[in-house]
Amino acid sequence: MLITLWGLPFASPALFATLVFELTFTLMRKFLAILAALFLALVLLIGIRAWQQGLSLRDMNAATAQKIVTDFFVRSKPAEAGKPRIEVVQPEEENLSYQERLQKGDYFFDRGFLTFAVNEYVKASNLEPKQSAPYLKLLRTHMMLGDYEKARRSADTLLVLEPDNPEASNARAQIDLRQGHFPEAQKRLEELMKTAGDDAQVNYNYALLKILTNDLDGGKHFLSNASGQSPAPELKAKIDTLLKAYQEFEFAQAAEPLYLSELLARAFNQNKDYEFALFKLKEVLRARSDLRDAWILLGFSYLNLGDDYFALTAFQRAYELDSEWPATQYFLGLTNQALGDNDKAILYFNDALHNQFEPALVVKQKLAELYLNTKNYTMAINLYKEIVTLNKDDVQAFVRPIWIDLDFLNQPQDALALAQNAVTAFPENAMAYNLLGWAQTGTGDFTAAEKNLKKSLDIDPNLTAGHLNLGKLYETQKRFPEAKDSYQKAYNLDPNGSIGRLAAQRYNDLMQTNP
Repeated sequence: MLITLWGLPFASPALFATLVFELTFTLMRKFLAILAALFLALVLLIGIRAWQQGLSLRDMNAATAQKIVTDFFVRSKPAEAGKPRIEVVQPEEENLSYQERLQKGDYFFDRGFLTFAVNEYVKASNLEPKQSAPYLKLLRTHMMLGDYEKARRSADTLLVLEPDNPEASNARAQIDLRQGHFPEAQKRLEELMKTAGDDAQVNYNYALLKILTNDLDGGKHFLSNASGQSPAPELKAKIDTLLKAYQEFEFAQAAEPLYLSELLARAFNQNKDYEFALFKLKEVLRARSDLRDAWILLGFSYLNLGDDYFALTAFQRAYELDSEWPATQYFLGLTNQALGDNDKAILYFNDALHNQFEPALVVKQKLAELYLNTKNYTMAINLYKEIVTLNKDDVQAFVRPIWIDLDFLNQPQDALALAQNAVTAFPENAMAYNLLGWAQTGTGDFTAAEKNLKKSLDIDPNLTAGHLNLGKLYETQKRFPEAKDSYQKAYNLDPNGSIGRLAAQRYNDLMQTNP
């Protein structure tokens, strides 16, 4: 058989195979040489950049090398001339001291960013593992987050460092109670009663133990003790709520003891001690499974603990006992909304409204939100208008119906009427004039819109929405430099919020089309 390669004939297959092998080998050598050259260039690049950044060979690892290469190529890209952008830049990790980590954690804690606070306290504990302060702060934060396993570990570490720390000992007993470890809690609390029997927190925790183990008279006794020992305001509020449950039981003369357990469970829910409520309610329902209100309280506890399916089961049992009770219908609406079943949520919320659930405002807010999320804008705006009439003390109630009118229903005149009502109701409020200017932009009355938007910023120069809407007005008028300036101000005031990010997006879009 005659074999051809690039038009040349080869009568011998062996000769052809030899030639193909030599060509392949030559190409492979060249390819490997190119790869080796690229690798050496990359090593040289990493070495030069590391030297420029003052890094030694001991500091080098795979992650450092990857960061050097990434930074080089990202920074090597030419910026578009004359097109600055607003960018949300994530700050690099600071090399903070132990004290600075604690302060940063406290900053997050005070503002409710508990997970961020935990991260800072952990870093502080890594820097100074023998200091007790980070573990005490971690204990408090984990307790607030409801992460009792991590709270337990923090308490145990703290007790190693400070064996007599009263807060750690009390917290450890509380964690045992919340997790149902009653014998362990009793042992700890009996030791605490010997050394700190006049402490309000110790007596309160001992009262909890008594109530949870069905010594209800003992629970009342130690609650009364705690009440007379100058408890902190938050603790006093919890004590008073539980003592009111005892008082209500005493007013209901000849009521069976099971009713007291139900009242105490309701008080635990009011105190946001949902784990304790669950313990009591399960006892109650084991004895009497036909108690509608106990099932509602059980579902409420589960719902607040994030156990939506357990909550749904409890509310469904309550619904089977009384399908017309509006509270059950409301909570079934809440639970189905949490589970993503919007159709059922809408059905139950409407049933609750029909059966005069109070406060009706709460149900209408939930329904309006659901209609908005399901793009039923007509139903949504009708409800939001009702909310405006019910919620007369809050200018924010006007925001959503005006937004729906302008952005979804193309009804600027209706939006204008709502905004004028807002100014009438809140004549000195910056947001009211912002809404009026926003609506007037929608109707094309740009002169009045600019006047009212500027008035809103005269009242409150830091009103982010006012700067955003003024930017939109200027953009509509093709006054692009002024629009960009307003968007920049909105972003500077709210760099991490939704309005600030929208302002940054509009600014960047303008830079693309009108640099």
